[in-house]
Amino acid sequence: MIEAVIFDMDGVLIDSIASVYRVKSKILKDDYDIDIVSVPDPHNEAHKGGSITTLLTAVQESTGVHIDESEFTDKIVTSVYNDLKENHVSADPDLLDLLNDLKSRNIPMAVATSASRQSTNNKLRILGLDDFFDEVITTDDIKEHKPHPESYLAALQRLGASPAKSIVFEDSAAGIQAGNAAGAKVIGITKYNSDKSTLVNTALTVNDWNDVSYDKLESLVV
Repeated sequence: MIEAVIFDMDGVLIDSIASVYRVKSKILKDDYDIDIVSVPDPHNEAHKGGSITTLLTAVQESTGVHIDESEFTDKIVTSVYNDLKENHVSADPDLLDLLNDLKSRNIPMAVATSASRQSTNNKLRILGLDDFFDEVITTDDIKEHKPHPESYLAALQRLGASPAKSIVFEDSAAGIQAGNAAGAKVIGITKYNSDKSTLVNTALTVNDWNDVSYDKLESLVV
């Protein structure tokens, strides 16, 4: 019996990786004269995943420039929201089918993301998914960021779920590592991820939401 299903946000629930990267790159260049391409990424994903904390730490270590995280986050949140709206980003119909099926079976669901609370709320609102999740864990709720498992452990604790009976959906190497470290079964989804080589050490990898069914999820936790 599945006890919980937990979703990452960017690149999993929403096709936002390009938007977030576009915004981060522009703000770094326009406001701080920093080329994001020149900043080393500890996760080797070209800063297309990971938290703002991770990015700004890498910026300071590589350039010596300190950027206030709160100020940078505020700029990101507003710009990403506008970018997603302008590009008419919406929820995938097959994802909606899965969420409705899980909800009808009373399976607890959560979001665990490296994005801020406001950014996460904005994206859930854009997608119309506000009412599906019992818990939403954001970077505002934790001290350690992916690949540390804290966000997934917090979601599991709040849902009262056993890790071995829980499913995590991820699209990044850091997220997969975090889900595995939390003890959950991790499914890598490649729908919005152009670099599929990063999705290793998963219990299952799928290309699209129409490849996912309750029975397939159930088979992972028996």
